[in-house]
Amino acid sequence: MDYTDWASRWSSGVIHFHQSDVNDHLRAFAEQAWGDAIGRVYVPLCGKSLDMVFLAERADDVLGVEFVEQAVAEFFEERGLTAEIETEPHVRYHAAPYTLYAADFFDLTPAELGHIDAVFDRASLVALDAPTRVRYANHLGSILPSGARVLLVCFDYDQSEMNGPPYAVSSAEVVTLYEQEFEIELLETQDAPNEVLSGFGVSAFRTSVFVLTKR
Repeated sequence: MDYTDWASRWSSGVIHFHQSDVNDHLRAFAEQAWGDAIGRVYVPLCGKSLDMVFLAERADDVLGVEFVEQAVAEFFEERGLTAEIETEPHVRYHAAPYTLYAADFFDLTPAELGHIDAVFDRASLVALDAPTRVRYANHLGSILPSGARVLLVCFDYDQSEMNGPPYAVSSAEVVTLYEQEFEIELLETQDAPNEVLSGFGVSAFRTSVFVLTKR
């Protein structure tokens, strides 16, 4: 999927990937991943996720990046926040404690993002096809300092039963993608019903949660 595909989904309201509550795995594992104080947390491909509201209660700053500006604007509108908007070098919305970029994840540099202590990835890696996942993992490693910790949620299912996104990402693929630059700890793997995906013919669905620590 390219920008036009994602923009079309947002404009037509076909956003089944948007959760109406905070992610259960984030609630369950935030403290184990980051302790009581998260510091500065980054949410790639953030949409208008309520996970950022949960994170804002525990972090000093919440950074996000999302291709589709509509999603970024709606996040602030739904929070009742008036954002300051910059357009150069990338579109950037800010109202403390949130700073969200309407931009391409791959275009943002450490100089723009600043120091990052933590990352939450619930719907980023799984939104990308296999070649782009390699680019994503490499870029994420390039922008994080040593010691930064990533809480990663992945889905695995028989990819032949449905075209992504979300794509199937196995635990073995997570190791392949991240082992060069991160220590990898598997926190949980469980079979989990998913009403949305079962409607597309997915017969079995597994969720895995990892903490990745940048070397």
